[in-house]
Amino acid sequence: MISGTARAHGAFFVMLFEEFQRPISVQRISEVGSGYYLLDGKVPVYLKLSTKRKGPWYFNFFHSHQTTQQTLFEKYGECITCLICGQDGIVGLSMSEFREVLDQNFEEQENVTVRRKLKTMYEIKGRDGALNRRVSRGAVFEKLKDTIQE
Repeated sequence: MISGTARAHGAFFVMLFEEFQRPISVQRISEVGSGYYLLDGKVPVYLKLSTKRKGPWYFNFFHSHQTTQQTLFEKYGECITCLICGQDGIVGLSMSEFREVLDQNFEEQENVTVRRKLKTMYEIKGRDGALNRRVSRGAVFEKLKDTIQE
């Protein structure tokens, strides 16, 4: 049986491969936990799934998740957090954007909320603040493309 997480991760990679016009390598970073991947040996991504069909979508981040993200950021210069919002779409946050909603003071458990009204972009809020702009569905793949090509 294929899990919902596997389907969501698969959808992310299909969308990613369609965006790039060249081959891109994907490596699972299994030593740090599940949901972490390294793209083209350059950019780590952390995939989180909310299975709710409709928003708002909630994503929990434990202290260990944030510590791992910070470690990857320090090693590679970036760590993109991809919030998979059920079947609606994917929000991608660079580390600087992620730190706008969850700051450097890692609590034992914190959450990020993603909302989207019909025909609008995503609004992201966390325990420590809100992203100062809205994010479109396809922005994550443009962000990854730009980061990998640097």
